[in-house]
Amino acid sequence: MSRAGTDAVGGISASFCMNAPIRHFKVAVAGLDLLHATRLKLACSLLLAERMDVTLHPWNGQHADLLVVGGDASAAEATREAEALGVARLTIARSVQAATAAALPHGASVRDINQQLAVLLAATGAAEDDAASLAALPVSLLQALQSPAEGGMLLLQRGAVRFAVDAATRSVALPPGLSLAELVPLLDDQAWSSTPLDAATFQHQYGYLLPRRRSFEALYFSIARHRPSLLDAPAAGTPVRLQHWPDLEHSDVPAEWLLPIAQLHARRWTSSSLAAACRLPHDTVQSIFSAAIASGLVPHQENTVPSPPRSAGLRDSRFLSWVARRFGLDLQGGRA
Repeated sequence: MSRAGTDAVGGISASFCMNAPIRHFKVAVAGLDLLHATRLKLACSLLLAERMDVTLHPWNGQHADLLVVGGDASAAEATREAEALGVARLTIARSVQAATAAALPHGASVRDINQQLAVLLAATGAAEDDAASLAALPVSLLQALQSPAEGGMLLLQRGAVRFAVDAATRSVALPPGLSLAELVPLLDDQAWSSTPLDAATFQHQYGYLLPRRRSFEALYFSIARHRPSLLDAPAAGTPVRLQHWPDLEHSDVPAEWLLPIAQLHARRWTSSSLAAACRLPHDTVQSIFSAAIASGLVPHQENTVPSPPRSAGLRDSRFLSWVARRFGLDLQGGRA
């Protein structure tokens, strides 16, 4: 990926983290004196800036995300019980000579405790995520679109990039800062993990994605523009006509695509005849055909070759004028 592409993905990740859902953790305490217990409580409250909500409670021998222990006698027993349960631990004691990933010396500051908690809880959360996704096989986004989960909704994740696919509404819900043009280069990456979602879970945990839904139509036309090799090419001589105008924004398609799309909306064409009529490369028209078929805009493919296209009449002229007004084009000169 180019430097510009890398910078864009980095910006996506930063923007996404600001809108990531808050994660909840349980931290148990055993053997801490009043000073360090107070500093621990303050350090936990500061973790909200890291999208971590921490609940503190005395150690009760049951599972927790982390155990923080001091140096008195009760801490030794709690440590043994936590080891048996596989609970991660942070020790704050006079016997500790230097700070490590799992220990702090007596007198550790709020900042010291906060930094260690952030590291240990992040590691704990990542391990839980890995365990929860063992059943989810890595997939490409195109596979997810073709095989929607029961209930029709999937959460797709690749590193810090996370978005939802909703087969029921034939749309993708993108996080703030992520555009289709930035998503398309990542589509065939096998590092995506796929997790089925029900509507209630999606609304509760990922509702912030809802305002940025984009249709499958917009996604497939963006693929045709940026990664046409990911789409199946139609058979030679396949006639195509669009059921309706694709759901596209002005920035989704090059200006030279608008005339062939308008012609496909007006009547059936083969790729070779449309390329000749619009004076476009055949590969370009093939990409448009692939996007139209993949997005479901072409109802039934007939293998009969249509009759030679007639001259554009009054109806076609009015339609092309409407397209020009919508996209701010001048169809009086040039190729159009």
